[in-house]
Amino acid sequence: MANILPKLFLCLIILTHITVSYADENGYFNEHAKGWHWYNDPKESDDENNNEEDPNAQMNAVRATVQRALNNAVLHPTQENVRNYIVIQNELANHANQFNHSWQAVLLQNPELNYSLLHPTNNLAKQVEYDQHHVAEEKIVRSLAKDYQLYFFYRSTCPYCQRFAPIVKDFGTTYGFNILPISTDGIPLPEFPDSYTDQGEAQIYNVTVEPTLFLVNPSTHKAIRIATGLTSQSEIKKNIMALITHFEGDVP
Repeated sequence: MANILPKLFLCLIILTHITVSYADENGYFNEHAKGWHWYNDPKESDDENNNEEDPNAQMNAVRATVQRALNNAVLHPTQENVRNYIVIQNELANHANQFNHSWQAVLLQNPELNYSLLHPTNNLAKQVEYDQHHVAEEKIVRSLAKDYQLYFFYRSTCPYCQRFAPIVKDFGTTYGFNILPISTDGIPLPEFPDSYTDQGEAQIYNVTVEPTLFLVNPSTHKAIRIATGLTSQSEIKKNIMALITHFEGDVP
């Protein structure tokens, strides 16, 4: 991020620092009639001086000058006009380098401003961040098993349910969840021979598609749908992390 931000703000910031050497060379900054000062009213001299010190006014003025140089070079591509535009591009490149060097120096001296320290961008740091995030997620999901159960709704003839059943069973074993398997057609799958037959639970939990997996707090009866259709274990965990924030009062 440290390298991205300078690029984002570069064009806006460096234009306020176009050097006097370029201004003297092409005359845009000194000739008010040809530059952004299209009039020269002595009564406005104080305001004009104030505007020249205002970075916003400087920005608008330099933008107009740069655009004028570009338009002039495109519409009238003489060597002199193209040369003038190349001069300004070189000046911009010089200021870009200076700005980038200053940016890096400030971040070195003020690490609390370095966004990439909190949100790493290089692969090594991102791997460390991922590992820490993974450990935290594992801890949260395991802690949910103390207060939540998995309600697994399936139909025995559903091929997706048949593929999903071993995934659900392994997920429950891995994280310590008790699983309540509920067969909507009354026929158990091999992974869950002691399944319950649906007695209206599917309607209560608004199950319209099998397979469907819920996190359910038996004490509060709070139910969180965490999977519909064939889903991998990593997706189940991702869904849990995304959804539990809506039920913070129930989550340990």
